[in-house]
Amino acid sequence: MKVLVIHGSMRKNGNTGILADEFIRGAQEAGHETEKVELRDKTFGDCYGCRACHNNGGTCVQKDDMAEVLEKLKAADVIVLASPLYYFTWTGLMKRFLDRTYPLLPILKDKDFYLLTLGGVPDKKFMANILSDFDMYVGCFKEFNQVGVRNAGAVIGTSALAPGAIRESAAMQEAYETGKNL
Repeated sequence: MKVLVIHGSMRKNGNTGILADEFIRGAQEAGHETEKVELRDKTFGDCYGCRACHNNGGTCVQKDDMAEVLEKLKAADVIVLASPLYYFTWTGLMKRFLDRTYPLLPILKDKDFYLLTLGGVPDKKFMANILSDFDMYVGCFKEFNQVGVRNAGAVIGTSALAPGAIRESAAMQEAYETGKNL
């Protein structure tokens, strides 16, 4: 399978990236093809909300790095959204990316979506908003297409604010096992 990890943190070598790399390690050991897209290295703007993409076969009118990323999303079997928790939801960078996937709404089919998220919060109850947002995002594709788009689960890390703190978390093993058992 083709596994595409979308990393929505501005931090290089941060906890979310470490957790995503552990998921990737498991997926690679299981023989899957993997790729990680670092959103912080991409240049793309906000969705215009013009809906032109829905009238022209799913092509965004903006000419930026999202064109390449949208093609990668179409080609993937598994899409992993990796975002740290900012004020109980996505980072602004990840939210901008999610909005820009609007051209795929009528055409994205047969995908499993996973969420990798973590934060400095002490308890998973603080993850309720991002989990709901993730489920609703995937639900948009399910509702529109009704064809094989699935919320396949989430790996959640807590108490991971300091650099490298996620390494001591049970989420590391869970991320590895989830990637390995795709």
